[in-house]
Amino acid sequence: MRIAVNAVPLLQDTPADSGNVTTEMLYRLCRLHPDVEFLLITDRSWEPPVILPANAQDLVLKPWTGGRLGKYAWRRWQWQKAIKKYKADRVLCIDEVLAVPANIPAYLMLTRQTEVLNRASTAKYIRQYSGILLFSTFMREEVIKRFADLDGKIHTLPPGVSETYIPLNWEEREEVKREYADGMEYYISVASIHPDNNIRPLLKAFSMLKKRLRTSMKLVLAGRLTHEGEEIAESLQTYKFRDDVIWVEDPEETELAKLIAGAYGLVHTVGADGLAVPIYMALRCQVPAVTLYAGASPEAGGDASLNAVPDDITDLSEKLGALYKDEMLRSKLLAHITRTESWDEGALQLGRVITG
Repeated sequence: MRIAVNAVPLLQDTPADSGNVTTEMLYRLCRLHPDVEFLLITDRSWEPPVILPANAQDLVLKPWTGGRLGKYAWRRWQWQKAIKKYKADRVLCIDEVLAVPANIPAYLMLTRQTEVLNRASTAKYIRQYSGILLFSTFMREEVIKRFADLDGKIHTLPPGVSETYIPLNWEEREEVKREYADGMEYYISVASIHPDNNIRPLLKAFSMLKKRLRTSMKLVLAGRLTHEGEEIAESLQTYKFRDDVIWVEDPEETELAKLIAGAYGLVHTVGADGLAVPIYMALRCQVPAVTLYAGASPEAGGDASLNAVPDDITDLSEKLGALYKDEMLRSKLLAHITRTESWDEGALQLGRVITG
């Protein structure tokens, strides 16, 4: 069997900004099905950070022309021609609803981005897919809200976490704090610097926390800078508590795992997150979370997190303060952490759906 994959998201995968979900799922899927040939189709050359599995072939399909016209032609026609040319038996699209040949079973996997559902191309082509694979109840509800007739095609996969994320002992945590936060406790936010991730409200809530409690607590921001977030990055230069904010841009996975495991708590303010990967990372590292009661965050954090009201900076600051001041509360949250498995189970279920 040969499966054609829209692997463009692989090129954009990073531990902090996307949770490496596409990479984790595809690599494990390939290893679980050594008898299947996976054709990973991208629109430009790239260098895989990890050697591709032996049964995965990288096919660079450069757009016929540049600009928006080239991108449109790639999605609408060029991609389909490649599927037919290489005689694919199945198609797997990830985080983008592309047109697919009518005679080939096609499957759609959606990870974190709910805005994909609002695109005109999604409304036009999503019914061409035999199955839609998601990772949260929230994302399922978002799909059904827009496309109620697709309920029977939806499969919910279990979220996972890389085995890199493990708890640290006391001495190891102290070492991480000395390395990154002058030996002080810190909250960590794992998300790109982008307005949609509510970085400005987070900074305002952190200011309120510092003023109210006069604490030495620090805030670590882990994630890349986006074009839309440049003003936020510039504002850090004049931010009153700038000396207490540490920005680690685009960390490698081992560094991110260390930063999360060394944190006092994770704060996750991505409101429309369809798969709250950073929360699962934190809980696997035995670190509690403060989240917004929005998106997939509440189901990810469960009883091991404090949920703040969206768009309420004061409530977010109070939740951060409550966790910081109350060691018994923190211990109670830690006691409610349930085990998060690796991505193997999700890849196994994905394979059953698309190869069946």
